Amino acid sequence: MECGFHPGCDRSSGGPAATFQEARAAFEVAWGELLPPLTKANFQAWRDHRDWIARKQAMWDRGEKLPSQLPSSLMRCPCGATFDSHRPAESQIHTPHIYAAQRRDGIRR
Repeated sequence: MECGFHPGCDRSSGGPAATFQEARAAFEVAWGELLPPLTKANFQAWRDHRDWIARKQAMWDRGEKLPSQLPSSLMRCPCGATFDSHRPAESQIHTPHIYAAQRRDGIRR
């Protein structure tokens, strides 16, 4: 048996135990080492992660997509403004900013 507790706690005892009793004894030792340095913030981070995974899975089960999975024509200009790239009147004024940032950073946006 193996179990995990908290994102970021990547401790391994070397694999699964042969029996439940061995797993339980190893768990008690590992828990005794893991628990003392954990703070309330660590437990809250774990609960937040667990809840996010549940919300995400529920959305997917309903056939919904995450906001980051929805197509969008909105872009963020290096000047900080957000504009709709499908509207030429909005996007043309940001072209010089984008090209200047590409030249400066060597990154194609």
